[in-house]
Amino acid sequence: MSLLAKLKGAASLADLAAILGYKPSALSYIIYKIPDSGKYEKFTIPKSRGGEREICAPVERLKTLQRRLANVLYACRDEIDRESGLRPLSHAFRRTVIVTNNRRHKLSIVTNARCHKRRRYVFSLDLQDFFPTFNFGRVRGFFIHNNDFELNEKVATIIAQIACFENALPQGSPCSPVIADLIAHLLDVRLAQLAKKHQLTYSRYADDLTFSTSRRDFPTSIATPVTPESPQWVPRRELAKVIEKSGFVINPKKTRMQFRMSRQLVTGLTVNAKVNIRPEYYRRARAMCHTLFETGQYYRPSSVPDKEAEDEEDAKPEPVESLNPLEGILSHIHHVKDAIDKRTELDKRKDATAARKLYARFLKYRYFVRLDRPLIVCEGKTDSIYLKHAIRQLTDFHPKLGEREDNSFKSAIGFFNYTGQAHKLLELGGGASDLKYFFIKNRYAEDIRGFKHRPLAHPVVILIDNDDGAYGKKGIFNIIKTNFNINIDFKSNDSF
Repeated sequence: MSLLAKLKGAASLADLAAILGYKPSALSYIIYKIPDSGKYEKFTIPKSRGGEREICAPVERLKTLQRRLANVLYACRDEIDRESGLRPLSHAFRRTVIVTNNRRHKLSIVTNARCHKRRRYVFSLDLQDFFPTFNFGRVRGFFIHNNDFELNEKVATIIAQIACFENALPQGSPCSPVIADLIAHLLDVRLAQLAKKHQLTYSRYADDLTFSTSRRDFPTSIATPVTPESPQWVPRRELAKVIEKSGFVINPKKTRMQFRMSRQLVTGLTVNAKVNIRPEYYRRARAMCHTLFETGQYYRPSSVPDKEAEDEEDAKPEPVESLNPLEGILSHIHHVKDAIDKRTELDKRKDATAARKLYARFLKYRYFVRLDRPLIVCEGKTDSIYLKHAIRQLTDFHPKLGEREDNSFKSAIGFFNYTGQAHKLLELGGGASDLKYFFIKNRYAEDIRGFKHRPLAHPVVILIDNDDGAYGKKGIFNIIKTNFNINIDFKSNDSF
C-alpha cells in the first residue's frame, strides 16, 4: 500500500503515528505536552535587499517529527505527479525529476528560468508574506477537502498542529515548504489556464511568479505600464483577481517587466540567450575567494542597498571570516553552471570550467587548510561512523577527544564527509584509490602551497585500511615510499 493510501486510510493519532514512525504516546507528547514557547527558537536573518526575515526554528525533537511528515508528503506528491502525468508548474520545494532531451533534471531555479529564455517579454511578480498566508485553518482545510488527499478530519487537524506555529506555517520548519507548495497548486492551475488563454508561458518558484511571451504585444489584461512613458508595470485586474481569489496578495514592490533588448532575469538567472549566472555575481565571488586565499577573510557587499544607506559607512563592504556564506554562493554558481553544462561528468572532470575549479579550490582550502580541529580522512564512508561512536564512549578515558554538554557531545576531532560535491569536485568518494591524492607529488602539497593564507593549525590524518588496496606496485604504501623516500618495508598484512 502506498503512503498516500495509508494517509487517506488513517483515522486516528495512532494511525498517523505509525505512518510517521512514532509511538502514539511520543507523538502526543510532542504535540500536546511541549508548550508552544518550548517548541521554537526565534531569530532574524538579513534579507538580500535590506530588512530582516524572522525565522522560527523548531527544537530538535519537533524538527525530526516535521522532517518525517515532510518526507511522507513529498512521497505522496510524487505519487500524485506520476498519476497525473502533467508537467509541474512550480519548481521549488519538489523532489520531482523531469526529462529534457534525454537528460534528467531535478526541478530548481534553473528549470524554472529555462521556461522563459529567449522571450520578447518577461513579466515577474512576487506574492507578499508567502508562508504566513497559510494559517492553521487553511492547512487543515486543504488536507480535508483537496481531491488528492481527502483526509480524515482528525488526522488533518493533527497535521496542521505539527506544521503550524502562531497560526501560520513558520519559516524554518522542514514541512512548511512542501505544505505551502501543495496548497499553492490551485493558484498554479488557475494561472496556467489564464496564461494559456493569452498565449503566455507561466511558472512559479516559491513566491516568485513569471509570465513570458514572444508575442508582438504583451496582453493588457495581464499587465500594463503605470503610464505610457513609465518603465514600471503593474498587474491588471484579470491577473490580480485570480491571485486574490486563490488567497494570496501581490507584493507591489516586486513587480517588473523585462524586455528582450535589456537583461532579463528569472529567479536571479539571466535568460536572454540561455540560462546563466549573472557575470558580475560570478566576478564578485571570484574576488571574494582571491581575498580569502590571500588574507583569511573576505568582503561581501552590505545588505543595505546603496540608495537606502544613511551614510557611507552603511554602504561599505562587510568583512567576513565565516566560510559558510561564500560556500553558499559558490555552491549556487556550481549548481547552475553544472546544470547547463551538457557534457558527461567524465568530460566535466577532464576539462573543468573556471567556476568548477574555483569551487574545488575553495573546498580544498576549507577542508584541509582552514581547520578548527584535527581532521581524520577515512578510507571508507562508514568508517567515520564507527570511530565517532567509539570516541563518544572513550571520552571518559581520553577527555581531550571531546566533551559532553547536557545530552549532546562535542567532538574535538573532525571527520571528512564524503559528500557528492567532494566526490565530483575533489574526486574523493571513498576507497583507497582516491586517497592517493594526498601522496602523489605535485597534487596535495602543491594545492596547499597555492594558498598564501595557510594557517594549517591542525593536522590532516589519513587512515588506511590494512588490506590489498594498500599494497602492491600501485598501492598507497608504495606511493608513499616512492614519493617521500620513506624506506618502510610492508611485507604482509600481518605486519600490523
